Amino acid sequence: MAEATQRDLPKPTRDVARATADIDRFGFCYFEAALDDDLIEKLRQRVVEQAAAEKRLGHAFEDGGPNQQWGAFKDENGRIRPEAFREAAGGVNQRVWMLVNKGQVFLDALTIPDVMEVVRHVLGEEVLLSSYSANIAKPGGVAMPLHTDQWWAPAPTSADRKPLGIGSMTRSHWDDSDAVRGGTIAPAACCNVIFMLDPFSEEIGGTRVVPGSHLSGRQPHPEHDGAVETVGAEGKAGTALIIDGRVWHGTGANRGNQSRHGLLATYCGPQFRPQENYTVGTSDAVMAEASDELKALLGLKVWWGYGRTGNPTVDFIDRSEAPLGELR
Repeated sequence: MAEATQRDLPKPTRDVARATADIDRFGFCYFEAALDDDLIEKLRQRVVEQAAAEKRLGHAFEDGGPNQQWGAFKDENGRIRPEAFREAAGGVNQRVWMLVNKGQVFLDALTIPDVMEVVRHVLGEEVLLSSYSANIAKPGGVAMPLHTDQWWAPAPTSADRKPLGIGSMTRSHWDDSDAVRGGTIAPAACCNVIFMLDPFSEEIGGTRVVPGSHLSGRQPHPEHDGAVETVGAEGKAGTALIIDGRVWHGTGANRGNQSRHGLLATYCGPQFRPQENYTVGTSDAVMAEASDELKALLGLKVWWGYGRTGNPTVDFIDRSEAPLGELR
């Protein structure tokens, strides 16, 4: 991983070239003033309203409680139990999912040109929206274990070794095939954008990252890498923290006395399955008004024949079009 002093680490910038240089070297960058003051206020208000209504009506998803330490995920033999991640739901922080359906203001923040230029620098020209959510990190929320957001992407391995099958991977998998062989690493397959709706600081649990870990070629081991040095993301409200999907990172512990509000947009390559199923889950009202750019992000654009519902040469699929069935 890259050796860097605090002086070397990325600083907030409004220059796309500086941001892309930072993300290439460190795996993350800060794009300052990605959101203007008016948009910050509208987004924050909408997150607070939506979260309160979901909690009142019994739809709230809360995590970040004391159950979400690595020890809670293990069986009696010390192995990670994938199902424990589901069991650990319930906690201090509140997450609001599927923001594309929950207000026009969220769509306004989704395709900011300079931010998308950095995302496409990481992923290439064609991208999908993988997930779009909000996180309210409240006082007392614990730190999330270090992880990458493309844990599902197979790591390079030697030809004489059978790695874990791609369909057997879990969020917590780690084995010897994760170690880099011959100096090769997998490319970035996803990219995160965290919009700060409040000032982020170490005290209130700003996202923790391991600079240069995107070049390690492997997942962080939950025990062996537990003491690795991390950096807490800090920035003014409106800053976008943009993270290469291979970077080791996790939500920080909120040791302060105020909540931290943020939007989390994850983008992935067009050949990968998004976390949120937008082709099914996006409301008809949003789809009816969607631009071609938004339709492409939501998975309606056919990419080299992939994502089609019939004819592979059409540009976009039409959800309202009845599929061609059995003919005589």
